[in-house]
Amino acid sequence: MELISSLKYKYNNLDVLGQIIVWMVVCFALPFLINTFLFLFNINSFSIIYYFQVSPSLFELIFKPWSLITYGFFHADLWHLIGNMIILYFSGRVVLDLFGKEKFIKIFIIGLLCGSFTYLISYNVFPVFQGLKPPMIGASAGAIAVFVFLASHMPNYTFRLIIFDVKIFYIALFIIIMDLIQIPVSNAGGHLAHLGGAAWGFYYNNQLKKGNDPGNKIIDFLNYLKGFFKKKSKIRKVYRRDDFKKPSKEEVDQKKIDLILDKISKSGYDSLTKGEKETLFKAGKN
Repeated sequence: MELISSLKYKYNNLDVLGQIIVWMVVCFALPFLINTFLFLFNINSFSIIYYFQVSPSLFELIFKPWSLITYGFFHADLWHLIGNMIILYFSGRVVLDLFGKEKFIKIFIIGLLCGSFTYLISYNVFPVFQGLKPPMIGASAGAIAVFVFLASHMPNYTFRLIIFDVKIFYIALFIIIMDLIQIPVSNAGGHLAHLGGAAWGFYYNNQLKKGNDPGNKIIDFLNYLKGFFKKKSKIRKVYRRDDFKKPSKEEVDQKKIDLILDKISKSGYDSLTKGEKETLFKAGKN
């Protein structure tokens, strides 16, 4: 249990980019672990990815609206995951340092949305895709949105590729051209989604330069949808004399936990005494 507590603490101290990468690694491994468990108990395997992948079927989308974003947290294979994480990490680190958590989330999440919408519209409009309903997974649209955003904001920023320094503008241009020319070759939906994410990254940067932030309206709309199904209580708060009594045992314990967490942040988890670790463990079980 100490290992779990330590991992939980380390996760909570990661920035949003690190936490997103952790979730993507977990989502990649989870289907394999589930199928291993089912195999050992001789149960027919199934893929949980089905419930999170996005499909061009509008009928299916009605029952899985969350798939417009969740598809980006699952990957087809290890190289698919590694490639997206490399792009996201190196460009996302710079964007996070320059613009902060809020704008990074807007670029990445809305990049995923733009990718899935581009994919959906293309498969329901272009005649070449008639009758085809391939599902899509992968964080490429969000990762490329972050990459193109940085490229359009700082076109002269350079990355070291083996022994050469290459400007990010040329790398982004190469990625976009490769996506365009590969649409007729293979994985048309994926390449179209990449272009949707790239378009958002470029557009969002231009809008920020003009003093606008279109991401606010989209995030507000997503929050509205999230809270739409939640029942809002209209109970009026009534204060009683008991509300002003001295702190309870739970409040005192919380102060003790806060002191332990401060000690962890200063000296690390291993600096805790056995009693402090037990207190932290008991608090985690409540």
